Amino acid sequence: MVAGNISYTLMRSLFDGKLSLRNSKLIARVLEYTLYALGFYYGVRYVLNLDLNALIASLGIFSIAIAFGSQQIIQNFIAGLLISVGRPIQLDDWVEIGDTGISNIKDIRLTRTVLRNKDGKLFYVPNSLLISSIIINYTKSGFVEIPVPLTIPYTCDFEKVKNIIKEVAHGHAKILPNVSRVERNIISKLIELSNIRILFKNKLDMSMFEPRVLISDISNSKTTLSVRIWIREIDKKDEIISEFLEKLLEKFKEEKIELIHALPAPQPPQIEYPMFWLP
Repeated sequence: MVAGNISYTLMRSLFDGKLSLRNSKLIARVLEYTLYALGFYYGVRYVLNLDLNALIASLGIFSIAIAFGSQQIIQNFIAGLLISVGRPIQLDDWVEIGDTGISNIKDIRLTRTVLRNKDGKLFYVPNSLLISSIIINYTKSGFVEIPVPLTIPYTCDFEKVKNIIKEVAHGHAKILPNVSRVERNIISKLIELSNIRILFKNKLDMSMFEPRVLISDISNSKTTLSVRIWIREIDKKDEIISEFLEKLLEKFKEEKIELIHALPAPQPPQIEYPMFWLP
């Protein structure tokens, strides 16, 4: 156990500066588990002088009872192996699993995976749950389309509002397709990846990421819009949307366009019942 922990620390200190964090952790973890297995075999075979075949055969019913008692651990262990082989998730991926919200994968162990969300909360998720749950992997998808709802008066010029929204989106350095030069280089490399091209049916070009302004509802003298913008950095989604809306509000004020605030849902009338006092 001590040798495994020491080897993990040494491998991390050796490879962290030379390889990516993901590969460094993977190599250190493989070596750690290998030393655990060798240490167990050496202890049983040479220290205790036990024959493993005879030991396994002698356990009999006791081993079956242990297997039933540790069923959940075995499931998590097998799931951990499947994750290591199939690699639906990897270290540093941004994912969404159940109620964790958008989280970053900090560690993948044999029986559980460690996630940290944007609020700093740590989640220790059993690997068996990952295998049986729906996982949204934002890192593997490369790009994400974000809906931004807006409500304007029915009398507003829709074409004018749409042009303003597109102008503001095009001026943001993190909103596709008119991104900064550094961001464009990153996106160009992503586009060349086979797994990304398969997701977009090999018809991937920057024109696909043009902002869209859709009308989702017209009622009560107001028009509800759904602004669809593409971003790459899902971990910075809130900041990007906030900056986009801030610039949009400034532009709307210049053009004297007012947004309509969503009204609270009507509440049912309160019925007051007469109270009678008993003597």
